[in-house]
Amino acid sequence: MDVGHVAETLPDLSEALDDPRLRQFGLVGGVLLVAVGALLSLAPASGQWLFWSYAVAATLVFIGVPLLCLGLAAPDPEPGSLFHLGIELTTTQRRAVALGSLCITATPIVIAVGTPLGLPTLVLAIAAATAVLGSVLVLTGFVAWTSAAIAEPSRH
Repeated sequence: MDVGHVAETLPDLSEALDDPRLRQFGLVGGVLLVAVGALLSLAPASGQWLFWSYAVAATLVFIGVPLLCLGLAAPDPEPGSLFHLGIELTTTQRRAVALGSLCITATPIVIAVGTPLGLPTLVLAIAAATAVLGSVLVLTGFVAWTSAAIAEPSRH
């Protein structure tokens, strides 16, 4: 296997995070997943379906929220666009949000894979740490942008 060739053909994370189409996909997809997850958690369920209803609802929300964050962090489209929000993060801030979103998305995967191994306390501690780290990274990206926007309002 030619490692150099494989490394050259991998997509660049910066290019993917700088694509303005990510805004529409993230906002629409994130809102839809969170809404479906919330509605599913409110739907009446009993017996054997109760666990699965809540498990699917939680998974949808845990995937929808990071997707929504990625949509908010994506480059702002033209001012006349429906998705123009005025949020313009730097590349470093976008990377922090993307890494945080990945951590948040990995949380239910850690629980789903780790729980059958019989170490519930360790699995929950790892999942909680992953979720907290992801949340801190996402908030760091947006707080840094907000601080810059407040310090220099003419630039934003």
